[in-house]
Amino acid sequence: MTTDGSVSSSRARPGRPPGPGKTFYPVFVDVDGRRCLLVGGGRVATEKAGRLLEHDAVVRLVSPEITPELERMVADGAVEEHRARDYRPEDLDGCFLVIAATDDEAVNRSVWRDAEARNMLCNVVDVPSLCNFIVPSIVRRGELAMAVSTGGASPVVAKHIRRELEERYGPEWEALVALLRRLRGDLKDRYPDMASRRDAVERLMATDVVERLAENDEEAVRSLIRETLLVGG
Repeated sequence: MTTDGSVSSSRARPGRPPGPGKTFYPVFVDVDGRRCLLVGGGRVATEKAGRLLEHDAVVRLVSPEITPELERMVADGAVEEHRARDYRPEDLDGCFLVIAATDDEAVNRSVWRDAEARNMLCNVVDVPSLCNFIVPSIVRRGELAMAVSTGGASPVVAKHIRRELEERYGPEWEALVALLRRLRGDLKDRYPDMASRRDAVERLMATDVVERLAENDEEAVRSLIRETLLVGG
């Protein structure tokens, strides 16, 4: 700490991996339109590229050799830029985050060290000690996203739990979230404060609305909406 009570920048730890058992602050990141660096050209890199593109990231790919699927992504313009050579520190220029997906430990460590020095988000696949963010196992139902992570300790366990969530939370939950999205404006008008809006939605959740959505019983859903959300205020 400095003499004026502020925290010194010397507390930054460029290049120093987090220790074992490190906990990660859970957060969802918006990569839409942001340039993301992907180092690697194999199967794992192909999967990571697909995930980034699903979320509208601008992908810069660095690898001397890439899979046929990545070649197609480059050819059709989905991957905006391919630097067909080994990684260099300047590849990080202008990027929001970086994912290293190579089988070369020295390259992965170089990416981590360079990214840390720039205070960038960095993930080295399957090496939690060389990550300042990790990618959880995800279940998606429209706008509803459920993330499961073991902090890198056991991706297999995370995937097992994800499969259970997929069975437990079906398409009716996507319909519920979409319904509440459509009603959001009306709810804000009827219930100006957050506490009353929360209580109204809690009333709805105490009903069998999810079961009615699963059965596509629109009349029953409309009745539940009237009885629980569109009263009082």
